[in-house]
Amino acid sequence: MSRQKETAKGTYHHGDLSRQLLEAAIAMVRQEGLDALSLRKLAERVGVSQTAIYHHFSDKQALVCAMGEEGIQIFSALLQEGLVGEATLEQRFERFVSIYVRFALANPELYELLFGRTTWKGEGAASEAFRARARAAFRSYAEVIMGLQAEGFFSSNLNPLRLAQVMWGTLHGLCRMYNDGLAFTPDDVEEISQYARGLLQRLHGSQRSGP
Repeated sequence: MSRQKETAKGTYHHGDLSRQLLEAAIAMVRQEGLDALSLRKLAERVGVSQTAIYHHFSDKQALVCAMGEEGIQIFSALLQEGLVGEATLEQRFERFVSIYVRFALANPELYELLFGRTTWKGEGAASEAFRARARAAFRSYAEVIMGLQAEGFFSSNLNPLRLAQVMWGTLHGLCRMYNDGLAFTPDDVEEISQYARGLLQRLHGSQRSGP
């Protein structure tokens, strides 16, 4: 035990404990669900005292917000990586839809932290700092749609923000329906999402301003 405490203390002084706690908390939530997360269990999992956690996270909600921010970074990195390289406008939109759906379905607990009531409603609502990060993340997703519109994939007559919100609302609704156990299989969600993409494309295809 003394060696365990010594290791934890050394980790703390080297600034790594915060990262270890965050990664362990995310792993715990993925395995057991968000309701199972507690600072006591996390301390046991990492091998430190609960007091040590408070050096990095003031309470459970602060930890949850940090996990949400980590989720935003993971999600955004996947989108950026998936959208690089040569591709047609349609292929880029298709990739965007696929990456969004696959992340949401493969990481339901993290997705809940990003866009669910856990961090957006009630007494446990997230900090304004987290909300600002989440809104900035949505703006980056919206910019993908707006960029496609600017290149002629959608009509320039459409309100770009509303267009992005419609697409986001569609994807979010489908993913939440699956994650909440209401309907669908993963393949269904992706197929329906791509169908919605095709509907948007066909609905406004004749109004495109570009080639």
